[in-house]
Amino acid sequence: MASSTQPRSRPTEAAASRASPTPEELAVVPELALLAALQHVLELTTLTLVAMHPELVGDRSYLRPLDPQALLADQLITLGMRLAKVVVGYRVVALASLHAPDTDDLPF
Repeated sequence: MASSTQPRSRPTEAAASRASPTPEELAVVPELALLAALQHVLELTTLTLVAMHPELVGDRSYLRPLDPQALLADQLITLGMRLAKVVVGYRVVALASLHAPDTDDLPF
């Protein structure tokens, strides 16, 4: 018989990237709480770095290179975006595991 903690629909990247996992999801995959927190921190970090270094958005002039702090902020943003994609991928796979056929449900 299917567990009451199994969501009804297949996970998607959009569902996996939402901020808060459901209590049912957390009961089965508790690491989703930390992944949601990490996604939120990455988003806040990016917003803060862009606010502190507005020269990172829009067209950049190659005639005026970024100062060292802005250059490092740009690298942090780039790495944070890569990490955010990996987190979403992990959440997709983790949520997909909730939909794996339960061998206890087999009638034989």
